[in-house]
Amino acid sequence: MQILTKVKAPRYTRPEGVTSYLLASPRTSQAKHLTTTLVVVDPAGEQRVHSHEPEQVYFILEGTGIMTVGTETQEVGPGDCIFVPSGTPHGIRNQAQGLLKYFSAAAPAFETSELLALWPLGSESEDIGAAGP
Repeated sequence: MQILTKVKAPRYTRPEGVTSYLLASPRTSQAKHLTTTLVVVDPAGEQRVHSHEPEQVYFILEGTGIMTVGTETQEVGPGDCIFVPSGTPHGIRNQAQGLLKYFSAAAPAFETSELLALWPLGSESEDIGAAGP
């Protein structure tokens, strides 16, 4: 059994107020067909509209956001699962005062080269270890 944790996950932090933690994926586990992430969006932050070939789901864990999929835009909140078809433009914006957190799964998996480019930072635990006592 492999247990992946947020604190040990490779991550990216975007200036738009988004931090994404790479969980199960071909880069981090034996996953061959799936890429999963935990994403935290700061108040007023947004994941810009983008598209990619893997289809994807967003499962909202905490907070609320304005989700765009294709030409539709709607408010989403805890317990909502949003399906994004392959190649469809999508993004999410946090207009609330608190954090917006969601879990995402994409299939087929992103290529390892894409995973290395998109999640360039080490884990939070590496940052803590680098800071020393």
